[in-house]
Amino acid sequence: MARPRKSERDAADIRLANAFWTLLEHHRLADITVGMVAEQAELNRGTFYYHFKSMDDLIDRAIEDEVLGNGSILQNMLSLIAGSSTANGFEAFIKQDMERIALLIKQGGMDSFSIKIKCLMFGTWKAILCDEGEELSPSTRMIIEYSTSGVIGIIAYGALHGSGEVPPEFFLSFAKNNSDFLVRQIGIAQGIPHEAVLERVRATLRIAGMNDR
Repeated sequence: MARPRKSERDAADIRLANAFWTLLEHHRLADITVGMVAEQAELNRGTFYYHFKSMDDLIDRAIEDEVLGNGSILQNMLSLIAGSSTANGFEAFIKQDMERIALLIKQGGMDSFSIKIKCLMFGTWKAILCDEGEELSPSTRMIIEYSTSGVIGIIAYGALHGSGEVPPEFFLSFAKNNSDFLVRQIGIAQGIPHEAVLERVRATLRIAGMNDR
């Protein structure tokens, strides 16, 4: 397969991802095909397969972008923990990223999305809390599962009942309380002092370029 020129390559994956989100507004997740995405993006199937192995690969990367990317759920949660999040930042997240996640749940079902997001959360917290060769304790994994399920539950409620049913100020308050609970409990479960957990979170934000504190 011919390698796309750099300018084409840089734009194509974004166009394909945006095409996927546009199609998801009107189609069930299971009904969206490679051909539909390529046509919506005004690209050919070869370009799709240059960037993504399959529709599942595109979906996984779309979810990962919403969970881990700039302005994502995880960035906002870590910023809350670090004490650097703002109401404006959360409002922007709710307007776009939360709506996209709600759309995934509404059009694709809760189960597959829930599993994917929890796997991403486990991986991220392992990177934050564990030194090389260490693992998250079973208690820590249960706390992360519990905390993440609460956030997913609120997003799913908004997806089923309309985003207006989850006021931004309520979600911000819930997320703040949830984050405070999470960081304290996982510190206890993992045997790491509270301030050490906070410093690891801040270091992760700095390394990722999300926060300069």
